[in-house]
Amino acid sequence: MAYRFPGMDPYIEKRELWPDFHQNLAVECQGQLNAHLSENYYAGVSLWTASEELSISTAHTTYPDVGIFDKGRDVAEVAEVYAATDSQPRTAPIRRVYRPAIDIKQFAVRIYLTHSSELVTSIEILSPTNKREPGLDKYRVKRAGLTSSQVHLVEIDLLRGGERPGPEVNEPPIDTDYMLLVNRYAEGDTRASDIWPVAMSETLPMLLIPLLAPDADIELDLYTAIRAVYVRGVYERRINYSKPVPPPNLRPEMAAWLQQQKAA
Repeated sequence: MAYRFPGMDPYIEKRELWPDFHQNLAVECQGQLNAHLSENYYAGVSLWTASEELSISTAHTTYPDVGIFDKGRDVAEVAEVYAATDSQPRTAPIRRVYRPAIDIKQFAVRIYLTHSSELVTSIEILSPTNKREPGLDKYRVKRAGLTSSQVHLVEIDLLRGGERPGPEVNEPPIDTDYMLLVNRYAEGDTRASDIWPVAMSETLPMLLIPLLAPDADIELDLYTAIRAVYVRGVYERRINYSKPVPPPNLRPEMAAWLQQQKAA
């Protein structure tokens, strides 16, 4: 199956597709990293959950709250009226469909030291839950914990929608589709983030994953990983490319670019 995009496929952002893609991308990245890491390290997939409360739909039923009774009726007649009423289904004034909070699985790829299982690098592949409340706030707490430790943080944001969690990409905001970020541990109070803004029309760069000094960075070929997941997950048969791209709306220049690609 031919992959249609030079980088990320925006159709995979569809709600029904993303969880499957997210999990498989984490596993693919794990395998790619383990194939190139020295025996001093290993990569594992970390699973954690974030609760997400789904919407509650409301339906209203209206009927009088005042009853008029004929005082002339005797007790037996009134009893018959109630008996007839009881034989009919009673409807509450409000009906709400309750959807309880569900656990959204979040997958991260983590690199550990082999001899001690000490965490060296956390590679966070953002999901929609990480980019909207209440999950956004929870992820920011997790992010702050990582960046205040001796762990390197790598953030892979392949979603156009939602709010990006890092202050370094929001102040000022960067107008792009996808964002790759590497925040390296450094002694002292200052940690810098290397940021790669990537448009939908651009190829994803080779991402450099930091390890412990003096070991050199290891490369993560994110584009190759995405294509492998696309083929294994048979997304070609699951996506209708004649339909519009899932929300949010494309940036005008990307909408024009995609229209040109479809016309070619």
